Amino acid sequence: MGMGDECIINMLPAKIDVSKALIVGIREWDKGIKERQKELAVKGVSPSEVAENSSAVTEWLKNTGASKVVIHFDLDVLDPSDLIAAVGVVPGGMKIDEVVRVINDIAVEYDIAGLTIAEPMPRVAIKIKNMLDKLSLLK
Repeated sequence: MGMGDECIINMLPAKIDVSKALIVGIREWDKGIKERQKELAVKGVSPSEVAENSSAVTEWLKNTGASKVVIHFDLDVLDPSDLIAAVGVVPGGMKIDEVVRVINDIAVEYDIAGLTIAEPMPRVAIKIKNMLDKLSLLK
């Protein structure tokens, strides 16, 4: 959207107008983020709005006139009862099947020009590594 570190922004091939950004599935806001969303007028769709179908997202996309979509999948949107894959563990998030459906429904109508996945937190792997590090027989 053209905001952030100037060195990085200058390396990017394009900027996305804020009116073409949609936040899907967020349910907990860090300090100041909600205010920033309002200030920038970025629309948001809650997990409950996409629980049954993807129409809130696909209708919004249709109204933008976009033909290509870039998806930034932050794993914090996932409900921890389905999978704890990120830092956030607040209940009420999207189920894995819901995320898959939304992305697949977008892909039916639009060219997915990019997909990023952010904030993986391998908690179990870290705990196992820390446990194994304590075993004297492995030293």
